[in-house]
Amino acid sequence: MRAALAVLVLAGCSATSVDPPDSEASSIPLLRDGFTLGVSFYGGGALADLDEGPRATLDAGIANGIGGWTYYVEWGDLEPEPGRYTLDGFTDALDDARAAGLRPFVNVTVGDSEGLSLPAGVADGASLADPAVIDRFGDLLDRLVPIVVDRGGFVLALGNEMGEYLDGERAEREAYAVFVDAARQRVHAIEPRLAVAVTLTTGTIRNRTATYLALRPVVDVVAFNHGPIAADFSVLDVDDVRPHLREVVDAHGDGPILIQELTCPNAESMGASDAWQAACFRELLAEIEATPQVRFASVFTYLDFDAPTCALIQDAIFGSELDDLPRDVAQRLADYLCGLGVVDVDGTPSPAWQAITDAAG
Repeated sequence: MRAALAVLVLAGCSATSVDPPDSEASSIPLLRDGFTLGVSFYGGGALADLDEGPRATLDAGIANGIGGWTYYVEWGDLEPEPGRYTLDGFTDALDDARAAGLRPFVNVTVGDSEGLSLPAGVADGASLADPAVIDRFGDLLDRLVPIVVDRGGFVLALGNEMGEYLDGERAEREAYAVFVDAARQRVHAIEPRLAVAVTLTTGTIRNRTATYLALRPVVDVVAFNHGPIAADFSVLDVDDVRPHLREVVDAHGDGPILIQELTCPNAESMGASDAWQAACFRELLAEIEATPQVRFASVFTYLDFDAPTCALIQDAIFGSELDDLPRDVAQRLADYLCGLGVVDVDGTPSPAWQAITDAAG
């Protein structure tokens, strides 16, 4: 749950300029020209997990121009034990996406805002900069990269919202940069055109934090998650949606932009609604259309949680370490997590889905 507490709006940024290494992948050559709009699911779900109604609605969106998909998987799910690879589910998920006409943004989440996520067999306390850890992940990449590329993947990200954890952990931040740099070299030795990324929050980028400064030089592109949401989990005025994204684009600097998650909630407690959510997506996608630098954005999230799952989320928030939050903020957080979807569990599209498919077409 702590991942949901990433601060999405932070003030100011320095003028520090950090350039990524030159590489063919820096231009995202495996992604079609122009802009690709995609969707994503909670928790790394696959298309095969969708019921008939949501799948039919998605298929209609694909027919209207939806062309991308964000897919998350953990290292341990791909290699649960040293040298034992379980890649069938991963391959099947990407096969289904290719058959549907979706190009995948793949994130192997070796870490996120809560910390590192490492598989069995990596010793407790082992540094990611340890050559044995780097070699083990490299052996996985030898198998993984061809699967990704052969199924239309254009980027391989290594971590999600990493700044929320690494900014306070200097030794692990430095080790992470070594690990990512080695992984990038391994990927490019296999397929020079596949871009390697790390996903950060917009606050990490806008403030040029220590994590941004450490990781920017060792990736082809810094991806980010974006939503026009304040730190207290209230939404911005619709008129501020486009300027807010513009500020992040300006802070990102030159080079292609990939938005792993593009978020507009509908929770009334946040000051939102179904109408605000639709207007928010219209504004964001209009700004993206006016910004050719943005090559990909994936709507987060496609499908709403059902009522029992939302009840579990509410119980988790009010019965966890987050219970020291002011109650109104905690309530907005719970409502936020249950108000991100643009399609209902039965496949009924929201007004936001119409705005999204209009932009895709």
